[in-house]
Amino acid sequence: MSIFKIKIKPGTPAVFDPNPLQAEPNDSVFWFNGDTVAHWPAPAPKKPTDPINKKAWLDYQIPPNASSTQIALNPPAPYCLNYVCALHPKEKGQIKVGNTKKKGAFGCKTKKGAFGGKTKKGAFGGKTKKGAFARRTR
Repeated sequence: MSIFKIKIKPGTPAVFDPNPLQAEPNDSVFWFNGDTVAHWPAPAPKKPTDPINKKAWLDYQIPPNASSTQIALNPPAPYCLNYVCALHPKEKGQIKVGNTKKKGAFGCKTKKGAFGGKTKKGAFGGKTKKGAFARRTR
């Protein structure tokens, strides 16, 4: 079980860092507001016309130079958790929860072979001879 810090960095719009965050079930996250204005992370609405549920995670805004309380990531299955700032909806972030060790890097499927391409058989793409050192010594 790990605790992750997501920093809110100043900008237009402000930036959540890291984004996306990769976590495992039962990990926790909290936000640190490094901006000069308040922010309020909340789950992103399913439809753009749906209202943002400000108090789904936190009961208050995070003032400048302060941290939020922690939220636990306890999904029933692997998922991506999209979130926004309830005060500034153009500020978006994502937390990917689960399956980081079962699939390729970043929990996504990877192509077979080195760098996603097919590899040739043998050392440096050529055929190799059988036996130790490929020669017999007498």
